[in-house]
Amino acid sequence: MRNVFFLYATLFFIASCKIQPDSNRDNDKFNPNKTYKLQLNPASASSYYYDITSESESELELDDKKTSNENKTTVGVNYSINKDSAGNMLMTMVYDKVHLYTKNGDTETEADAANAAVSINPVERMLGIFRGTKIVSTISPSGELLNISGYKEMGEKMLAAFAPDDINGKAIAQSQWEKLIAKGMVKNNIEQLFKIFPDSAVHIGDTWRLSSKQEGEIPIIVKSTYTLKTINDDIAIIEAKGDISTDNNATSMLIPGGTATELGGEQQAEFEMETKTGMLISCRIKTNIEGSIQAMGRKIPLTIKTSLKVKGRRLTEGSH
Repeated sequence: MRNVFFLYATLFFIASCKIQPDSNRDNDKFNPNKTYKLQLNPASASSYYYDITSESESELELDDKKTSNENKTTVGVNYSINKDSAGNMLMTMVYDKVHLYTKNGDTETEADAANAAVSINPVERMLGIFRGTKIVSTISPSGELLNISGYKEMGEKMLAAFAPDDINGKAIAQSQWEKLIAKGMVKNNIEQLFKIFPDSAVHIGDTWRLSSKQEGEIPIIVKSTYTLKTINDDIAIIEAKGDISTDNNATSMLIPGGTATELGGEQQAEFEMETKTGMLISCRIKTNIEGSIQAMGRKIPLTIKTSLKVKGRRLTEGSH
């Protein structure tokens, strides 16, 4: 039970964002009728670095006994940017640090990619291979993820690194790879960082709506309304409020054979984005989910609270 909670919280975390605007900045003094075309358009050869810290608390009640779990995930990732002939972004991602912490009751566990070379922990060894490997994603100007390459080869490299007789370690790493890395830190992370743009030009105060499906231990659907609050020194401040639901009869991996038919929640978010490039500078999120999972002929209450901080900085300017 501890492992599945750990995976779910990690995957879910690596998801949407909320920022704290700088109150010292001057608001845009331009004509209020001016429109802004917000889209992903960073310069070729530019690069950005992001520190991402996430925390969660989850509680499951089974047989009148509550099981609580706390998680903290810290990663650092570098984005190097180029463009293809169609104008899509080619983003090469390299994670240079990955640290995972979980507490289940009085039991605490940690996994750090920096320890991989001497560790016997399958998760730590997996993170060590993940760290430093290049992953290339193709993203449209509207923020749509078109393709990812590199992580499949990374998974094959990970399995090949295990000793032939380490059947148990290889099985654990293989079962967690798709959940924790491929769909979690890679796919969900990209979509949540960049799929936030309106499909047309907007004025300050305008709103737009976007829906996304996030895979994880429980697949969830987030329907969000975004608002362009202001422009401060060419930095767009965007707020978002979202309703969270699950697919009908979505299979829950928190409890084998369980279905998440009665889970819902809310998400409040803000983003701070460069208006000229569409790249995030910082963001935060607060999410609350509650309800129950149907399993073993009964409803099992579940609550999840999460928070996320993303702090980014431009490393190189590049050129258009």
